[in-house]
Amino acid sequence: MRHAHTQPGTLYSKETSDFLPLFEFSNVVNSSLDLDFILSTVLRTLMGKMLVTRGMVFLKRNGKLFQIITAKGVDHSVIGQTLEIDRPLRSLHAVAKLPKDTAAWIEFLNYHQQSLIIPILSQRRIVGYITLGERLSKPSYSATDKRLIQSLVSLSGAAIEKALIIDQVKEANRNLDRKIQELNTLFDLSKEFNIGLDEKKVVRLVTFALLGQIGVKKYALCLRDHDGLNIIESRIEGSANLKSILPSLCDLEHSATTQDLLKQKTYRIAAAQLIQIGITAVVPMHIQHTTKGMILLGERLRGGMYTRADLEFLYSLGNLAIISIENAHLFKEALEKQRMEDELNIAREIQQGLLPEKLPSIPGFDIAALTIPSKEVGGDYYDIITRQNGDYILAIGDVSGKGTPAALLMANVQAALRALAPHCTSVSETTGQINDLTCANTRSGSKFITFFWGILDAQTHRFRFSNAGHNPPFLLRKDGTIEGLEEGGLILGVFKTTTPYAEASVTLLPGDVLVMYTDGVSEAMNQHNDQFTEEQLEVILKESTHLSAKEIIQRVQQALESHTQGTPQSDDITMLVLKAV
Repeated sequence: MRHAHTQPGTLYSKETSDFLPLFEFSNVVNSSLDLDFILSTVLRTLMGKMLVTRGMVFLKRNGKLFQIITAKGVDHSVIGQTLEIDRPLRSLHAVAKLPKDTAAWIEFLNYHQQSLIIPILSQRRIVGYITLGERLSKPSYSATDKRLIQSLVSLSGAAIEKALIIDQVKEANRNLDRKIQELNTLFDLSKEFNIGLDEKKVVRLVTFALLGQIGVKKYALCLRDHDGLNIIESRIEGSANLKSILPSLCDLEHSATTQDLLKQKTYRIAAAQLIQIGITAVVPMHIQHTTKGMILLGERLRGGMYTRADLEFLYSLGNLAIISIENAHLFKEALEKQRMEDELNIAREIQQGLLPEKLPSIPGFDIAALTIPSKEVGGDYYDIITRQNGDYILAIGDVSGKGTPAALLMANVQAALRALAPHCTSVSETTGQINDLTCANTRSGSKFITFFWGILDAQTHRFRFSNAGHNPPFLLRKDGTIEGLEEGGLILGVFKTTTPYAEASVTLLPGDVLVMYTDGVSEAMNQHNDQFTEEQLEVILKESTHLSAKEIIQRVQQALESHTQGTPQSDDITMLVLKAV
């Protein structure tokens, strides 16, 4: 009977005690590339010849680690376990004669009643071990038995190593195929991520990848904002508790299972808490080594632990996603910035359109004005209107808020002033009318205006005015005294007029100076957040009354520049100076 051509599936149709001659045994094991078949053939042949009921085969993995590949007559749960065999054995040994120490592998062999250990050698390299239990018929193995055992194992060494290499090539090919599939997935996802730059779409695609590519039961996706890491997508019960756990994981550099994190002192507490709610893997999402998000994963649908390849794929997926999400944020911010810049440009145009193109020449007076808009356009405004009777209207105001809404509201005030003031006989009454119109254009006092205005009689030098909550203008007399023009009432736009605004008048004598300004002057700040103050402005003005109106403004402007020392301007600066000559 010739067994060399017998199919592997029917090779052992006879009892296992049948023994193959050495040359036939060699032909059988060397004609196959199936590692499991070779190992099973070797172990069953040895056990059949020696009448042994227990045996195991260990193959070398990394360093001193050996994994149990097949086992007979012992608990099948041992298959797959690894042992560290710290003493290489290059010849057959009785387990009972091994050194009496506490090595775990020796204890393991004794526990499973293994009495003989035989090294599997190929080209003088140890590729594994075979262990056999006690014989049924004799108390011990004879020298002849040991020689036969060693011969059979030696004949199988090259075949086992060859099969191992084939298995490694197959595994490498499987890994390569998986890597190609993962790269294709990442490539396709990266294209989808960057279409539209939509954060919600990126998050949705990530969850699809977790469900389809990895196959998870539970997951949570967290992203960082100004409040820290926040959960934006979750299929985990009790995810509300994650908010307090996440900060301790922000320094995590690589993907890891929670069991691995449990072994690290830094993450031990957080890992234990994650395990309690069913999290088995943590994947940080990095941009330039900074954690911008995190993927938390529960068990896989098909079971089993997450492999290193799984974690690497997830880390790549997470980083692709967070870069796309960050790009979406930057794109959104750029659009918002452009929108604000467009709005500011519109506001500047409106504001500049409100200001007089040219100051009128008023007989007996020197007049000058200045407005310096800030980067964020405010609602400063001044105006000089010539009435048909030869009187002049002087006005200055400041709207709360910035941008287009403030500029539009000030445009409404200007329109009301220009419509009502030319026919005005009572400054008080007209101020009330302007206030009522302003209230109609604001919502529940959401915006308001400080406003000062008056009518100048160029012949008598009498100036009738009303102050609606504005910074009191300074009236600097030639004799050195100074007055604040405060009479008036509430700011415009908060409440409709129920009590008439007060009206007052002053007469400007030659050498007197009237200085109107907005709070951008008195509240200009330096790098220490110290304001310029009205007191300091008053000192500067007192020292400048001998100058022309334009020179007075220049003197104040120099003092402001000296105070702010290049600190960015936070509000519009507006001044209107009238000097009687």
